[in-house]
Amino acid sequence: MLSSRERALSALSLEDVDRTPMFELLINSPIGSKILGRPTIYGNKLASVELLIKGKRKKLVIESTKDQIELYKKLDLDIMMVRLCVAERYVPPKRIGPNEFMYSIYRTVPGEVYISEGLYSKVRYNPESDMMTEYESTIGLEGLPALEEYIRQLEGEEVGVDGSQLESIEYARKRVGDEILLMGNADGTFPVSHATWLPLFLKCMYLRPDLVRRLMHESTRRAVESIKAQVDAGVEAIAGCTDWAYDHGPFFSPKHFREFILPSLKEHVRVCHKLGVPFIKHTDGNIESIESPFLVESGVDGYHAIEPRAGMDIARLKRLYGDRICLLGNVDCAITLVYGSREDVIRETRRCIRAASPGGGHVLSSSNSIHSGVKIENFLTMLETNKKYGKHPASIGG
Repeated sequence: MLSSRERALSALSLEDVDRTPMFELLINSPIGSKILGRPTIYGNKLASVELLIKGKRKKLVIESTKDQIELYKKLDLDIMMVRLCVAERYVPPKRIGPNEFMYSIYRTVPGEVYISEGLYSKVRYNPESDMMTEYESTIGLEGLPALEEYIRQLEGEEVGVDGSQLESIEYARKRVGDEILLMGNADGTFPVSHATWLPLFLKCMYLRPDLVRRLMHESTRRAVESIKAQVDAGVEAIAGCTDWAYDHGPFFSPKHFREFILPSLKEHVRVCHKLGVPFIKHTDGNIESIESPFLVESGVDGYHAIEPRAGMDIARLKRLYGDRICLLGNVDCAITLVYGSREDVIRETRRCIRAASPGGGHVLSSSNSIHSGVKIENFLTMLETNKKYGKHPASIGG
């Protein structure tokens, strides 16, 4: 029998495996806490911010990573994504209201902290949705002059990863060993995914393409250094996790994808392959209009999320691209895992396995993450169903 690590690496290499591997990008704290039978810091957005405000950065790093390892082992997941952690020298967020916080904009590199004076981001935590959302930023308010100043600052800085940012990966590497595949996270392909200045960035693609190119260059070179540092610390795959799309299509036109995004994506892939690790791209939404350049021309090794509610059909993707990329996701976490019955979850999980697992190149996952609205029973049913049917996917009936 393959180890989780071996199983995952084989699937990412499009090889047949003893059982379809399982992965989740994130498991929010309310779900993880119920599974472990105790409160967890991992996946707890509010607790993480409050620990940073109190200066308890080390506790956040160690306890969160420890929680994640225990949780992923208990669930028998095959891949665990461990992100870079907050650097030892950090600028703590400020509490500005009930569940509202302000972040300074800064970058940490070895031996230096670059603070963008006057630039900030304000976020609000919603207890009902368990979401932390930016609602105000300097660039969003002041527009083009603030964006130009931000880019100018980036261009004058050294790039690199401070050693303390790798503590979470190093901690996980020592305790996981070869049991689970450790995946890192780096993505400079869309440096504005959910920011309040997304409309400005998209407008600049038409009116100030020079600014977009400059920002893309800066975000890409930072991502490249991050990839190198994480691989050196022990991760064996990299995921890029910024979103490019919503339910009806990408945020940008196919022309602008080719002009601005694709060159950056290719550079991420090139660096990963040079280092001997696969690059998996996550994005929500419908990507049909950019499907061929994204999934074929870029050279990516995997595509994660594959949202069924956005019209993404894993069976169609398997037919068209199954000989080129690994497919991860497609079990609906917007409706089925939230509101569905046990039978609904079994049916949908079987559908995904039947469509994508035969011949290898498939990792079972929700269509985004295990957010706080997911029923714990449905999540566990999804995993149980894969353990039962993922061993012989070709034999699953309709």
